[in-house]
Amino acid sequence: MCLCTASVNAHATPWLRCVVGYAGSTQLIETGVTNDPYSVESVDINGRFKFKAVMNGSASAINYIKLYAFFQTRSADVPIHQATYYPPFQLSKQETPFTPKNSIYAGDVERELQYQCTLEDKQP
Repeated sequence: MCLCTASVNAHATPWLRCVVGYAGSTQLIETGVTNDPYSVESVDINGRFKFKAVMNGSASAINYIKLYAFFQTRSADVPIHQATYYPPFQLSKQETPFTPKNSIYAGDVERELQYQCTLEDKQP
């Protein structure tokens, strides 16, 4: 029996895809594994939020996945959300939700950022 996890399946290439929505528009944010989480840039979401997805490890073993959301103010990006996931991870060849659909609210008028991520086995 094949247990298809990132730590077992050496031929899998983990790929994290997050659909991030704000104010009626959506962005697809994709990332592979990295050994340097500080080099991963956060992505601007319509000038109101930033979103960062980090998958630390290697193709054969993911150490952790961290998802960050920041609210943009005039003076700084304010961290408003961090979600951390640890192994074991299951990779799928199809789009299967890895996270629930998350809604995050920030700012004076409680602006809403939504995201949901999938963890996939990307074929070379």
